[in-house]
Amino acid sequence: MSKINNKPANKKRDLRRSHLIELGAAVLIIILVNLIGHYLFARLDLTAEKRYTISKSTKKMLRDLEEPVLFRVYLEGNLESDYQRLQNETRDMLNQFRAYSRYVEYEFVNPNSITDDRERQDFYKKLAEKGIQPSYLQVQTANGYEQQILIPAADVSYKGRETSIQLYQSQAYVSAPVSLNNSIQDLEYVLSNAIRSLATVVKPKIGFTTGHGELDTRGLYDIMMSLTENYTMEYVDLNEDINVLTHRSRNADSTMRFVNNYDLLVVAKPTEAFTDQELYLLDQYIMYGGKVLWLIDPLNATMDSLQTQDQAIVVRYPLNLDEMLFNYGVRVNSDLIEDVRCRPIPLIVGMVGDQPQMNFRPWFYFPDIVPLSQHPIVRNLDLIKTDFISSIDIMDNSNTQEVAKTVLLTTSEYSRIKNAPVIMDINEAKVDMSEMDQRLFNRKNIPVAVLLEGTFHSMWRSRLAPSFTELPEMGYRDTSVTTKMIVISDGDMIKNRFNAKEGVAYPLGYDMYTQAMYANKQFLLNCIDYLAGNEAAMQTRSRSVTMRKLDTLEAKNNRLSYQIINVALPVALVLLVIPVVLLVRKKRYIVKKK
Repeated sequence: MSKINNKPANKKRDLRRSHLIELGAAVLIIILVNLIGHYLFARLDLTAEKRYTISKSTKKMLRDLEEPVLFRVYLEGNLESDYQRLQNETRDMLNQFRAYSRYVEYEFVNPNSITDDRERQDFYKKLAEKGIQPSYLQVQTANGYEQQILIPAADVSYKGRETSIQLYQSQAYVSAPVSLNNSIQDLEYVLSNAIRSLATVVKPKIGFTTGHGELDTRGLYDIMMSLTENYTMEYVDLNEDINVLTHRSRNADSTMRFVNNYDLLVVAKPTEAFTDQELYLLDQYIMYGGKVLWLIDPLNATMDSLQTQDQAIVVRYPLNLDEMLFNYGVRVNSDLIEDVRCRPIPLIVGMVGDQPQMNFRPWFYFPDIVPLSQHPIVRNLDLIKTDFISSIDIMDNSNTQEVAKTVLLTTSEYSRIKNAPVIMDINEAKVDMSEMDQRLFNRKNIPVAVLLEGTFHSMWRSRLAPSFTELPEMGYRDTSVTTKMIVISDGDMIKNRFNAKEGVAYPLGYDMYTQAMYANKQFLLNCIDYLAGNEAAMQTRSRSVTMRKLDTLEAKNNRLSYQIINVALPVALVLLVIPVVLLVRKKRYIVKKK
């Protein structure tokens, strides 16, 4: 009888032991999963464009962080829906950064929460000194509309250094939703590039050539100030020393090799001829892996020549660069481009009494360039202004078979070319657009900026080299290592306006006539980053997030169906599952009882 009574107790004890074993196993599994998750991290991104997968270069950069990096984002408060989306996407991107580095920290700040007027003004003044300008929005509230200040920007600090970044990139030629989408898809690039700039210890070295009438310090002031944070810069006189670009260096095994002195050379609007010796130095600098940013004006066209007369004859600059550039894969033609899509200039169109009447008229020699290429250098950039730009032909000769050629910038679909010598006439700007014969503008998408990448052949392979090349300190390579260069047919693209009377340099890309800002500086900074070895930053710009627009007509016609699918169907599924679960449980426990 006692044996019979002990059976339920033993069964109960075995059941308790089984439950404890299951509980212990579950706890061990949870602990094990957390330990594995602490050391191993993985994510599954099911989006078509891999929206939530950051690039390998960004992951490596984040894992290499040595100290905390703080993002102070000024997107907080009662924002409009579009900027609310930018805020959410920024927070998501920073959370992704935190997943790969414990040193990433961030905070969102509401500038409108500062109630003290003086403190608020000081805050905005500090932001303006960093180049951050607030936007003013009309926001609807319970009491009507009120003005709200929006600052789509952030401060980034790392290792005692600080920089500021813009999170919203406005673009004049696209709609606001597209600009917002482009800003979101560039978030990884903007945020990661800020960290890279602050983490750089050894800055790449950039040389600006002199001695050929290139732009001086005043004309290059803004671009050089923008480069100071990430690069070291020097002026380079090619006629000063034969080893000014390349020098001999001894390896650890006592063998000799040739090393370039600069990571990048910038040739900014030369107006005087290069000698054969200087061309040889440039050529060998490229053969040993040097990069060059060419900004070439083949013709001497300026607005100054039209100040005192209505017409001016434009002729060639004797630069002596045609053969070298042709050998590398491009030809900058001696012509001027006229484009229907252009900037206006102020002209006197009449007199009111003794006062001249001014009006803005389109000046076809100032094309506005819309970047159409999807290359990371130009993707999503705003309008770029040009002054007296020329066409570029892409060569396909035997010397350039190993060179990849990418067109970065082109004119619009309504352009034309005037070959040198060109007679510029200011009266062309007075022609009414409605009376203009558009058939004359029969050229479209003329290349004006080209990227060359690959293995180049020396210009001196088939010609007699200068006598000084026989010196022992000079080396010669027939074929280059893999390198790259960018050729732009507008030297003024890098020039900022300078007010000599006030001693003030205006921002690069500022148009003195319309007072508009163009994306010249961002384009040139991207070119320099790409050429000077900061390709990791440029790779993140290749991300493309597709805007999937709602079909408003479909949504309107089938509104009830979509409401039923999204609201009623989930509830029906839950109601259907509940009796099934109850039936299974009832059947299971009846079997156990038996």
